[in-house]
Amino acid sequence: MGYMGNQLRKIGPGLLVCMIIGTGSLFAGEWFPNLGAGSIAILSGIILGNLGVSKYSRLDAGTKFSESTLLYTAIILLGATVSFQAIAAIGWNGALFILLIMMSTVTAALWMGKRMGLPEDFRMLMAGGNAVCGSSAIAAVAPAIGADEKQKGLAITMVNLTGTILMLVLPWLVGLLYSDRILPSSALIGGVLQSVGQVVASGSMVSEEVKDQASIFKIVRILLLAGVISLLVSLRGKKQPSVQRTKWYTIPWYIKGFFILCTINTCLALPELLELSMKKTGNFLEITALAGIGLRVKFADLIAQGAKAGLYTVLLASCQLAAAVILILLLF
Repeated sequence: MGYMGNQLRKIGPGLLVCMIIGTGSLFAGEWFPNLGAGSIAILSGIILGNLGVSKYSRLDAGTKFSESTLLYTAIILLGATVSFQAIAAIGWNGALFILLIMMSTVTAALWMGKRMGLPEDFRMLMAGGNAVCGSSAIAAVAPAIGADEKQKGLAITMVNLTGTILMLVLPWLVGLLYSDRILPSSALIGGVLQSVGQVVASGSMVSEEVKDQASIFKIVRILLLAGVISLLVSLRGKKQPSVQRTKWYTIPWYIKGFFILCTINTCLALPELLELSMKKTGNFLEITALAGIGLRVKFADLIAQGAKAGLYTVLLASCQLAAAVILILLLF
């Protein structure tokens, strides 16, 4: 009890601040659905942190707990909303599209980042975040490759900002390119946007049908998260022998938890109330974690690599969009 009490006192202040920002962001997200609670949380955290909140050292343990343990727990709970039958819903062409767009995104992220002289941690985190599911993927990749915390914060910030912009642009783009036809519109939105919330919000701006099918494309990307982690760890391990090649027993505990819940949900079909409770809990934990991440991001760190990182992010998003449009033309 003494240990638990000490731990609670240690993380309590920072965790409380993150929860307050997270709760406020959820309410704000209802008023500004086009922006989304996740983007509001991380931007609020960045602003408050750089206005002086993060200078209080008592908050450090709690903000770190939020950006790590809470986010990892949210990843596990995400598995309760996913089933392996989702692959069948988009067909073989849809699955091939997702596989190819993810491969091209990882390749572009690593190649361009290296050519621009960006840190390896940052470009690997951007590869995972853009290819799979934004903040959650970055949180999963970071410990697997032993990424630097500053690079993790920078990558999450860049991915969220890019995703917010694309979330607003893609509904206009699918109307222009596909006249809002369901399959190609869903593939573009679900194959490019980083977070589930962004996919739902962007798809909703087109139609309910596009929103539902875009979510399926997104879910298939999430199912391939472990494969992307294995690839990045393998690439890292070739240069740094101390990094172990990923096997099932070396995959982080939260990824194992994700697949266990996903398997249970696939085989048993979790009760709707339980699935909804897990989804809402996971969403709150993720928003709270994003607030913690924002509080730990310093403008000085962003400025140090800002211009180059910003250009890299724009170029990567452009490559991802171009690849998606070409693949949709070929496959659908």
